[in-house]
Amino acid sequence: MAGERILIADDEPDVREMCVRTLRRAGYNVVGVGSGQEAIERVQQEHFDLLLTDLKMPQMGGLEAYRTIHASNPDLMAVVMTGFGTMEAAIDALRLGVSEFVLKPFRTAELVEAIERALSRRRMQRENARLKALIPLFELSHAFMSSVDLAVIPQHVVRIAQHELRADNASLMLLNYQGELTIHSATGLSEQVVATTRQKADQGIAGYAITHRETVILQGDPRNDPRFGEMQSSEQVRSAICLPLIHQDKVLGVLNVSRIAQPVPFTEGDAELLAVLGSQAAIAIDNARLFQEIQTAYKKLAELDHLKSEFISIAAHELRSPLAVVLTYAALLEAEATGQMRQHLGQVTQAGMQLKSIIDEMISLREIDTGEAQVTISNVIIAETVTGVLEDLGLLASRKHQQVQVQIPPDLPPARGDPRLVFLILSNLLSNAIKFTPEQGSITVTARSDEGRVVVAIHDTGVGIPEAELERIFQRFYQVEDSLRRKHGGIGLGLAIAREMADLIGAKIEVVSKEGEGSVFSLILPQA
Repeated sequence: MAGERILIADDEPDVREMCVRTLRRAGYNVVGVGSGQEAIERVQQEHFDLLLTDLKMPQMGGLEAYRTIHASNPDLMAVVMTGFGTMEAAIDALRLGVSEFVLKPFRTAELVEAIERALSRRRMQRENARLKALIPLFELSHAFMSSVDLAVIPQHVVRIAQHELRADNASLMLLNYQGELTIHSATGLSEQVVATTRQKADQGIAGYAITHRETVILQGDPRNDPRFGEMQSSEQVRSAICLPLIHQDKVLGVLNVSRIAQPVPFTEGDAELLAVLGSQAAIAIDNARLFQEIQTAYKKLAELDHLKSEFISIAAHELRSPLAVVLTYAALLEAEATGQMRQHLGQVTQAGMQLKSIIDEMISLREIDTGEAQVTISNVIIAETVTGVLEDLGLLASRKHQQVQVQIPPDLPPARGDPRLVFLILSNLLSNAIKFTPEQGSITVTARSDEGRVVVAIHDTGVGIPEAELERIFQRFYQVEDSLRRKHGGIGLGLAIAREMADLIGAKIEVVSKEGEGSVFSLILPQA
């Protein structure tokens, strides 16, 4: 495969240069050195996929050099060149994992074929590692799908990581909101280590992995590695992998595995397997955190909603009783007063009626939101309902010297609905008409039977509504203009409550309006 890196170790310059030229023509990235010791030093500095070495070299032979390299880099493949190989040397080479030999003198084609066979074997091993990673991935995915508990998912991750990589211990560390790493789950570590481990996100091996967003593979004691600063550890780590957990470009923490008692170091295949597990773990952990945040927000919202409902209920109850007393005595005093005093008391009564309307709206809104609105469907006599609404709101219309006319045919069939809710709907519609109709204006309430329906319409000569706003006026707390709210008062709930109550009883509200000429709000009910 073009681009794979090959290190050639041969003390004969002519042979070394010939091998370098041949393999470069074949598309490989090739480096040549003249001794086994140089090969060891070069591998420590750079990454290589394969070592092509002469078996016999001065001071250190190729097999001895590869044995030293293989101890810390077991993934590196080797091809041995020899001119007088012995059976004993061949057996030692096979034990180390050398499976290709090239006998000197050789043709360039033979060399390329041997290199390609060795690298193909390496690619196959890497592919097997990927396939092996799928087995625990299925188990991990099943565990993730069955849980969104942030306390459970890390336990599955470390258990599978330790088992599949044959590690002595495994741990999963997550970043908290203070920018610190703490162990959320571990296996093979003491409870004291788990409870007391807390480090900043830019310190140690984990900090290096997070800062550089790269997997760290350690072979040997990390305490002597300058990348990680000063480290303290009571155990001699032979090999370790530290994998940053990243999802949607967000670093969540690190997944660690280490070998202490085992002499065999981790390989690149092990790191690939851990990367597959880590990517799935990062997704599951981020989803679990998001679910946890949603649950917390939902709980707080439910608590606030409960407090709001309780406040409305208590406030409405506490305000209704004194307000009824105020309205009663104000009406009595107004009837007995004369002149300017009568006019002042009239203003008190009107303000009290507006406050009563707001309290009624708050109670109606609470009943709708909490599902406490009781619906009892029966026959509704429209004429009687309209008369009751006018008795309740007639005073407000008379204060503005408005003329309210009722045109309901005596043979109008009864409608089908909840009498109490129909009364509240018509009250809100008539209150809205009174509010937005100027003084000395007129309001007409009509009713008719129309193809199995009863249509109750309230016509006013008010300010009218722009066509673009005809649907928005039924939204809660909405008014067409702020100036209308300042001029006419109210909190913008009447029409919203009317429509939502109409939905509860299977009715419908329609509106026709023209700016400057008034509006017609119609309540359409099924005919009994």
